[in-house]
Amino acid sequence: MKKILLFLSIAILLVLLLPIISAQYIYGDIYINPDGEVEFDVETNSDLNIPELIIENNHLTGITETLTKKENGIWTFSLNPNNEIEYEYIFLDLHLPKNLESIRTTEGVDNILDINEKTITIIENNKQLEFEVTYTLHKEENYTTLYFSIIILLIILIIFILLRKKKSNKSRLDYILPTINDNEKLIIESLMKRNYRQKELRKKLEMPKASFARYMINLEKKKLIVREGEGKNKIIKLK
Repeated sequence: MKKILLFLSIAILLVLLLPIISAQYIYGDIYINPDGEVEFDVETNSDLNIPELIIENNHLTGITETLTKKENGIWTFSLNPNNEIEYEYIFLDLHLPKNLESIRTTEGVDNILDINEKTITIIENNKQLEFEVTYTLHKEENYTTLYFSIIILLIILIIFILLRKKKSNKSRLDYILPTINDNEKLIIESLMKRNYRQKELRKKLEMPKASFARYMINLEKKKLIVREGEGKNKIIKLK
């Protein structure tokens, strides 16, 4: 008698629990990227039969582009699995792109829209999972042309400055050349390119020490050059 009562109790418990155990469910997060990719992070005990998605231990993950399309600037996201399953409960947060401009239409199971968070919460019981939303996105600014124009302008400005400097140096050289001898001209022309140490410049121009020293004094008197530092480390610059 006791065994019969135990058996009946277990049978009744299984009958009561069977709907709960076999109930179909789906909940979690779905993320839509600006380029139309859709990423799933969902818990469910039924496969949505979307090839790119993987279900392991009732955890559905993956990225797919098959659920979205764009036509005349309007995006459409459609979730309509081919499994024809009636879900005991549905609770999905659909995260729309951050550059969302507007939501045009929503169709299908019940949902709650949070425009500030750019999410649609899909909530339903004992229904098939059928939902569609159309939306538009803000156009992303293309700064490539602007950057290219700025670079071109900078290049032109640099060329202009260099040409102006070269012209200025040439004018200055034309002005002072009549007042100095040929060797002093060589010194000035060298210093127009860069500064030199005194010993380095003399060796470069292959001038005798005495002559070079005289040229230095003459150019200093004419206020064309300056010498900075001490002894062999003196740096010669154009004034």
